[in-house]
Amino acid sequence: RVKFLQEAAHVLAIGSPTTSAALGAARDRLLETQNADIDAPNKDWDALRRELCGACGSLMVPGWSCAVTRRAPPAKPSKKSKEDTSQRVSRPEKTVTYSCLRCGRKTIQSLPLRPPKHMKKAARKNASNDPQSTPDDPSRLTKAANASSKQRKKARKGGLQALLEKSKTQTSNQSGLGLELMDF
Repeated sequence: RVKFLQEAAHVLAIGSPTTSAALGAARDRLLETQNADIDAPNKDWDALRRELCGACGSLMVPGWSCAVTRRAPPAKPSKKSKEDTSQRVSRPEKTVTYSCLRCGRKTIQSLPLRPPKHMKKAARKNASNDPQSTPDDPSRLTKAANASSKQRKKARKGGLQALLEKSKTQTSNQSGLGLELMDF
């Protein structure tokens, strides 16, 4: 029944937005009576909230029936101010606000932050000062592999140039006028 109400609301969204909103509101009420918000995973529940307005039930289509605004967390603190690691871990998440253009309700959803791509400077210094580093480090192995591929490339290029010069010398050393039977 929930799926039917959802599909009907989608079909009628453009032709009859009021009817679509009534079907969407009925779907929301049905989900509440079934306690679907408790049973559904957080990701699925966020998708349901993003799809229909929680107040009027209208279909939330960005630019058509709702406005979307994104808010990033405040800028990182300066290097001069020292913070403990517990404050760094609990950084505020990015938020997306869906504003229904029909009733004005705002639905706020938080987006998880991505993990940092680069290591911190302190972690890099610790890794470089590691006394257990051996010549069998993976970074050195990749350099050796790159060097051997460069050597292979040079050898291949040199072999091709040698073949080209050999063919040139053979054509210049041919006796006669340089004409063959196939030239006629």
